[in-house]
Amino acid sequence: MERFLYPQKIDKHPKINVWFAFPAIESFAMASLGYLSIFKTLDLMDEIFVERVYADTKTTRCAIKDVKVMGFSTSFEIDILTVIKMLKKYDIPLKSSQRGENDPIIFAGGPAVNANPLPYQEFYDFISIGEGQLLEKVFKFIAENKDLSREELLEKLKNFEGIWVPKYGKYRVNLIRDNLVEPVATPILSDKSFFKDTYVIEVERGCPKMCNFCIASWMNIPVRFLETQKILDSISNALQYTNKIALLGAYVAGHPDFEKIIDFINEKSKISPVELSISSLRADLADEKLFKTLVKCGQKHATIAIEAGSERLRKIINKDLTNEQIYATVKAAREAGLKGIKIYVMIGLPYETDEDIQAFIDLAIDLKKQNRGFEFTYSIANFIPKAHTPFENVEMDNFKSLEKKMLYIMKNLRKKNIAFRFASIEWDLVQAVLSRADKSLADYIIEVCERGGNLGAFKHVWREFCDKGRFKDIKVAAIMPYDNTKKNLPWAFIKAVPQDLLENSRKNYMALI
Repeated sequence: MERFLYPQKIDKHPKINVWFAFPAIESFAMASLGYLSIFKTLDLMDEIFVERVYADTKTTRCAIKDVKVMGFSTSFEIDILTVIKMLKKYDIPLKSSQRGENDPIIFAGGPAVNANPLPYQEFYDFISIGEGQLLEKVFKFIAENKDLSREELLEKLKNFEGIWVPKYGKYRVNLIRDNLVEPVATPILSDKSFFKDTYVIEVERGCPKMCNFCIASWMNIPVRFLETQKILDSISNALQYTNKIALLGAYVAGHPDFEKIIDFINEKSKISPVELSISSLRADLADEKLFKTLVKCGQKHATIAIEAGSERLRKIINKDLTNEQIYATVKAAREAGLKGIKIYVMIGLPYETDEDIQAFIDLAIDLKKQNRGFEFTYSIANFIPKAHTPFENVEMDNFKSLEKKMLYIMKNLRKKNIAFRFASIEWDLVQAVLSRADKSLADYIIEVCERGGNLGAFKHVWREFCDKGRFKDIKVAAIMPYDNTKKNLPWAFIKAVPQDLLENSRKNYMALI
């Protein structure tokens, strides 16, 4: 069952039909705040009829022949495999150059294409670079000019701020950011959502900590906090429909009125039980009152990110966090009644040494020793360099090095019965390739998809393309650095981050080496 939390327009007279697609199953789509928020924007437009389409959609109200535009909300690099499958499902030519007047215009937006759209450029007729607000103007224009040819529409769309039309090359595109003046929150409650009937509200966007690896920080400058009263009003309204509330943001607890928000939810829970969840907490937040509220609202575990095991390496990655703060946060969580804590860590960070790996192991063992009976789970990821961050041009650690570190950590944590989960090194190398390639990888990705889209396909097709010399003119910075002196990196035409900020951050961490 679905409950719309906004008034739908019933008597619309749309000029065009739009499919807004999510490259995953329905339960994931209905848990994606970004996807649902843009759907709401389109749904409220008089000019269009918009329909949600998922990877597991069986039937649609509109036939594909009647669809003018099909858009994809992409969160992860690997989503491109499902995008290809969905295009094939509806007999849409995979490449923009192969589409004709009877085919829908295909576009994409979201984190996976915002930072570096180059690897995917052949699949899309246009790409939305930035946040959702710019699409309303774009769709209004398309609807009002629906009788223009495909070529005429695309030629005019390239003049819209935040829109990149790949066929016209690398012209300057500014990343567009919303002001976060109005709440971005769940518009449709669904019992099919991965987070069943949960009202998610974004209380802030971006993060002032500006860790050197973090694309969520650097692609979201400046940090924006939603006005407190609008948060409280939105939560109050949502509690009429559900008792499940989730606060979303990269720096949720950094909201200036975070304590007031928590107090408000606490008071509401006295009237009727509220289930509260928070995406992640600051690792330097030893706030027992907050933890007690989480416990009262049914949360048993919390999540923090320490990123690196040593204070030395945390300084290099600009993670302002001491061991003392980590110990204090864990203590506060335990004494407040939480059962355990999940801790995010990375390996393979730039300038990491064996001593840094040992420091993480020692920290994990000592935390368990000092907090007996408290559950610790470590989620250990492999560092992947991302465009538009201070580490955008560094070398990624290679497979053998990462595997050696992983095995050493596993051996030592297992001896102490400390729970952990490692990300796949091989899949992360794939992600690295898709993140920083300087040209289209369309033919490679299509062939991988033809072979099943699994890890084996990625590796085998890679070797075949290399043997045939098909990658000779493509620089893929998966395990190699871009030239540190090179100012114009391949994705530099996307104007997302002030160059002086990137340069200053690089100077700061280089001074620590």
